[in-house]
Amino acid sequence: MGKFFNIEISKNRIFGLDLLRFVAIFMVLLGHSTNMAPQHIKNFVLKYHYDGVAIFFVLSGFLIGGILIKVLNKDKPSYYGLLDFWKRRWMRTLPAYFLVLIFLIFYTLIFSPSKFPDDWYRFFFFTQNFLGHYRPQFFAEAWSLSIEEWFYLLVPFILFSFLLFFKTSTKWTILFISFLIIALITWYRYHLYHSFGIPSNPNPDQIKLIKETLIDLGVRYQVIPRLDSIMYGVLGAFFAHYTPKIWNHKLNIILLFTGAYILYYFKFHIGKTHEPFAVIWYPSIISLAIFIMLPFLSNLKKGLGKWTSWITFLSLISYSMYLVNLNIVSTAIIKNTIHGNYSAGKFIPGDYWVIDYILFWVLTIFISFLLYKFIEVPFMKMRDKKTIVSHDA
Repeated sequence: MGKFFNIEISKNRIFGLDLLRFVAIFMVLLGHSTNMAPQHIKNFVLKYHYDGVAIFFVLSGFLIGGILIKVLNKDKPSYYGLLDFWKRRWMRTLPAYFLVLIFLIFYTLIFSPSKFPDDWYRFFFFTQNFLGHYRPQFFAEAWSLSIEEWFYLLVPFILFSFLLFFKTSTKWTILFISFLIIALITWYRYHLYHSFGIPSNPNPDQIKLIKETLIDLGVRYQVIPRLDSIMYGVLGAFFAHYTPKIWNHKLNIILLFTGAYILYYFKFHIGKTHEPFAVIWYPSIISLAIFIMLPFLSNLKKGLGKWTSWITFLSLISYSMYLVNLNIVSTAIIKNTIHGNYSAGKFIPGDYWVIDYILFWVLTIFISFLLYKFIEVPFMKMRDKKTIVSHDA
């Protein structure tokens, strides 16, 4: 697969992490692909659809946490080191993001100006869903990128500043900051819930309003209430580095199945209701379930036979797939070019929906490969001054 697509793949890649990233992007695309399918197909698929973005959050935290630990253990903390960390991170994430953003800005202005947001400039600073600004429909999937970029900005700054001012050890500072942020964000969700003024016995209309306003917009798609999800990954990196005997234990396969069961149980038995549990604790439990799966997966070096190359390939282009699948492939190409549905209302799949569905997957993979090869890889090579693609997040 790597030779066919002319992609250089490092031999040091960890298959278990590639597998987790593959599951995450597959779940994201599976959910978005239902826009191409009739309602009965959509209802069936969504029964078995999990939160891929939550997986991305914890995995990103694990990889970034590992990088931060190595940097801080190698050199004394300094703001120069912090700036270097930011430069490397932003060269990895921003070029492809800005290219897609600029395309969507011009595309929307030309073909659907009525849907162009007045606050379009917020997308350049990742503030479109920060501090009460609810997720807009324009470039809707960028909500999660805002959360990650603000995490990369805020948490390392807090960590480096704490180390510089208090001269504490790297090990215990990372552990303290991790638990502190997790506790503060959990409390913040508690505060949001109780400040919303939820009636004791809400009627069905009130329940719908609560779900759409508080859970989906006020918590799920906001920056601050979701920062702890990434912090669980950093906590995983801490234990992987400082307690390797426990992290690498053979019995960690039990944790893998336990985490998978928790995800299954909460999907089919708890769900996102209007109860305080869904607002306050649901994000934490899901992140914790993914966290306890990491010890086994981060030690899974070997692949799954002939499927290994496909999983690794899709893992490599997963960031580009996340960027292009919804607004570019689903909306700009399939809905508004193939079907010419520029200014119409909700898209309704027609008799040939199977063709649209197949095109969604094929075009997403093909365009993502091009974006990865000609944008992501060159900027990573500029950053690393290497020709080998690293296992960076």
